[in-house]
Amino acid sequence: MTTQAEDLLGARVTGADGKVVGTIEQVFRDDVDGTPAWARVRSGKIGRFVPLGSCHVTADGVSVPFDAQKIMGGPNIDAGQHMSAAQAEELTRYYGLTIPTQQTRGEQSQMGETGQMADADWLVRSEERLQVGVEQLESGRVRLHKYVDVENIEQPVHLFHEEYDIERIPLSAEDQGRISSDLAEGELELVLHEERPVLRKERVPVERVRLRPRRVEEDTTVRDQVRRERIEIEPDQAFNARRDQLDTGR
Repeated sequence: MTTQAEDLLGARVTGADGKVVGTIEQVFRDDVDGTPAWARVRSGKIGRFVPLGSCHVTADGVSVPFDAQKIMGGPNIDAGQHMSAAQAEELTRYYGLTIPTQQTRGEQSQMGETGQMADADWLVRSEERLQVGVEQLESGRVRLHKYVDVENIEQPVHLFHEEYDIERIPLSAEDQGRISSDLAEGELELVLHEERPVLRKERVPVERVRLRPRRVEEDTTVRDQVRRERIEIEPDQAFNARRDQLDTGR
């Protein structure tokens, strides 16, 4: 990593899965050679750390060989302005990087003139850790819609109407003497009545209807696979065969 730390501030970090993780808000240098070693990436209100040793600076920002889920599932470290050795080691273990070890006097005597122990003396065993989080997604929508339906109504109503009857009463001799017997035209009018139904509608509110969510708690089980490295001793078959031949020939 030859890029200056100041050039990385504000750069957009993209994970190995192509997802943008966030932007670099702080760079921490290595205590030995002063090169940029770790960067704190800000995503919303969350800050996580990524190693800069294997990152690549592109025109779009910085790409790292870890996916976004791995980065956001990292340990929450409060490094302040300086990252301690213990914090750096915790991050190094989380990302499965080579961890410098404290050497005993016997090991120091086996070191070469360069003052470094050969990497071939060590195997680093790594394993995946399953990080389970939750996210809130839209699972569906429910909508209330008010329609106007037409309903046929039948309701009995009591009515009346008038009809006419002709009533004839014969006149007695006494009545004939009082009534004029002159021939003349005449008429009599009778007004008939009836009832008819009168309809009137009124709009009356009858209820309120609304939608509101109901939170339902449930327990579920997530299943996935994690990979774990295993280191076992494998004898050198060719060497043992040659040794057996030598022992037999004696």
